[in-house]
Amino acid sequence: MTSLLAIEASTEACSVALLHKGRQTEDFRLLPRAHTRYLLPMIDQILSEKGICLSDLDAIGFSAGPGSFTGLRVCAGVVQGLAFAAEKPVVAVSTLQAIAQGEADCLELADGDILLPALDARMDELYWGQYRYLNGFAELIAEDSLRSPESIHIAASEGAIFGFGSGWVYAPRFAHGLPSANVNAEVYPRAQAVLKLAVRAFERGDYMSAEQAQPVYIRETVAWQKS
Repeated sequence: MTSLLAIEASTEACSVALLHKGRQTEDFRLLPRAHTRYLLPMIDQILSEKGICLSDLDAIGFSAGPGSFTGLRVCAGVVQGLAFAAEKPVVAVSTLQAIAQGEADCLELADGDILLPALDARMDELYWGQYRYLNGFAELIAEDSLRSPESIHIAASEGAIFGFGSGWVYAPRFAHGLPSANVNAEVYPRAQAVLKLAVRAFERGDYMSAEQAQPVYIRETVAWQKS
């Protein structure tokens, strides 16, 4: 039975989640600009409450991005340190996929429904994800990207369409909008969703060594490609 710790710190929120002996636990907090101070104590607390240590884990999952540069660096640094110390593999999960998965788990969705997570990337841009709900999971349709609001065009779909996350504040500028009933901008990625995705990935053999645990910024990649 898989035992896995998941860490999420890509926005103002900070959370850790644990799966051990088939039971899940999560500690979720809104901690703007305080991740460095609270993240390790939160991890220590959730492990001590279950009476386990890092060596009892099979792997460590984390929200790799996109998101806040500072939050992603803090999260990846903590994950690398823990994984090195315990000699455990790591599983990287898209922050946007985690948003889609977390909200999907709270709704009654049908296979084929479209999930569109978005995060405000500042500088008049947003991080944009496109996923489809299938068999309980948010499955990738197109790679996460950095977009201008005006470049967002939402194609018609046979399934229902749902939008999540802070990037939806730009919806009035999208090339095609959505009914407000299908949009919730007041959501954050959570470690519980990272945990669900990371466990599946780990059990499929999709994991990496500690030194490969790197943030996915997207913006830096785009800037490099343009130059």
